[in-house]
Amino acid sequence: MLFSSPDPRVTKPLTGGNQSPDTSVKLPAATSTAPLLSQNTSVKVPIVIPATNKRVQTDPLLINNPHRRRIMPIAVLLGGMLIILLAFLFVIPLGNSLHTSTIAQDIGSLFSNSQAGAINTLQQAVSPSANLISSGDSVGSCRGTDIWSSCATYITASGIQGTGQMQRPMRGAVISQVFGHIEYQLWCGCWKPHTGIDLAAPYGTPLMAADTGQVIWVGWDWSGLGWAVKINHGNYIATIYGHMDHYIVKVGQNVTRGQVIGYEGSTGASTGPHVHFMVLLHNVWVDPQLYVQLP
Repeated sequence: MLFSSPDPRVTKPLTGGNQSPDTSVKLPAATSTAPLLSQNTSVKVPIVIPATNKRVQTDPLLINNPHRRRIMPIAVLLGGMLIILLAFLFVIPLGNSLHTSTIAQDIGSLFSNSQAGAINTLQQAVSPSANLISSGDSVGSCRGTDIWSSCATYITASGIQGTGQMQRPMRGAVISQVFGHIEYQLWCGCWKPHTGIDLAAPYGTPLMAADTGQVIWVGWDWSGLGWAVKINHGNYIATIYGHMDHYIVKVGQNVTRGQVIGYEGSTGASTGPHVHFMVLLHNVWVDPQLYVQLP
C-alpha cells in the first residue's frame, strides 16, 4: 500500500532496480512575507542640497572700529579752531587802515535803523543839534571809515549842498534789478532785499553824479560793490555808485550835478556790466525812485 507524503514538497526516494538511493532533500528558499516594521522617531533628518558655488560669509563682524576713537579728538580740535577763526573775524577789529570798526559793527549799522517809506529830500530832513554839525557826524552809527560808516551830514565839510533834484546817473541805461527785490547776498550768505537799483548799459558808459555834493569815500568795497564812490549831498542824503570799472574822483572833492565821476564796469559781486545806484538817508537806504525817475 502506498501512502502519500504529508508534505507534497518532500519526495521520498524510490527503491528498486540498480538505482542508488538519493538521500538529498531539496527545499525551496524561505521567503519572509511579513511587513517591515517602521520605527517612530522625533528627530528630523536634514535635507542637504549641494550648491554649485561656495557661499561667501557676508554677515558683519561685531568688532569695534578703533579708527573712530582716533578721529573724534581731531574733529573736536578742528571745530574749536573754526569757532576761534569766526570769532576773530567778527569780533576783533581789523588791522586794515580802512576799517576802524569790526565787521559785525559795520553789518549791524546797516540794519539797525532799516525802514521804508517815501521821504522828501528837503522838507523832511531832520535838523541836527549843534554838536552834530560841529563834529561832522550824522544820525546813526557813523564812526568807521568804510563805505557804510562814512555817513552824509546835514552840512558837508566844504559847505557845498545838493540841489535836491537828482538826475539819472547814466544815459541810456535800463533797470536790470529793482529796489527791494529779495536776492542772495554774498557778503552775508543770506537772502536780503536789494538795497538799490541796478542800471545796465554798455561796458564803460560814463557815470555821473546824481546831484551836487562832496565825495566822502572811494575805493574797493568789501561787501561786494567792487570799485565804488559815495557822495555826501547834505541834509543827511548820500548816493553810492557800485561795480564801477574805475573812478576819477577823490575823497574831499566837490562835484556838481551831472559831472562824470567814473565809468561803469562789473567789479565786485557782479554778473555783468551795470551800476548799483543807491540813495541813503541817515545812512539807511531808500528807494532811489523817490528822488529821481529811473531810467
